[in-house]
Amino acid sequence: HLQERLKEIEKEMSPGLELIVLSDQSVYIAQAIDEVISAALIGGLLAILVLYFFLGDPRATAVIGISIPGSAVATFLPLEQAGVSLNIMSLGGLALGIGMLVDNSIVVLESIDRHLSLGSPRQEAGIKGATEVAGAVTASTLTTLCVFMPIVFVDGIAGQLFKDQAITVCVSLIVSLATALTLVPALTAFTLG
Repeated sequence: HLQERLKEIEKEMSPGLELIVLSDQSVYIAQAIDEVISAALIGGLLAILVLYFFLGDPRATAVIGISIPGSAVATFLPLEQAGVSLNIMSLGGLALGIGMLVDNSIVVLESIDRHLSLGSPRQEAGIKGATEVAGAVTASTLTTLCVFMPIVFVDGIAGQLFKDQAITVCVSLIVSLATALTLVPALTAFTLG
């Protein structure tokens, strides 16, 4: 692809000028992004195994396991609208946001499970459980959001380095909160109880 693009550029150049590639960082960047994606997938699988170990319930683990990719996919559209591309920094920010999603989802799931154990029907347990912890989960997420939000507005080299990561963290935190308070209770109503 690079060679084709170079030929197109050379056609537009004045005669006698030559374009020479001194260094091609795209190979390194592509490898780094592949490694980050691979590490994220392995991390996601490990997270699901740890969740299963602690929750001991395959259905509860499946609820969170389904919410993780759902939250990640839902994060991509706002990122595209914000002009953030997939790169090492944005993928790192996505990993942080997914970590918060797991935290929020476990809190909501445990609250729903408590209502189920008290005898509430599944749908009612989902509503009561999510409502009961919504304030705490929202406050926790918003305080983390307050830490990363100012980085979005930093200028200079630091802004160039960390802006994509900060935007990704902020967007993924908002999506993770919405997922934990909507998707997790809805999935729980169909799978647990």
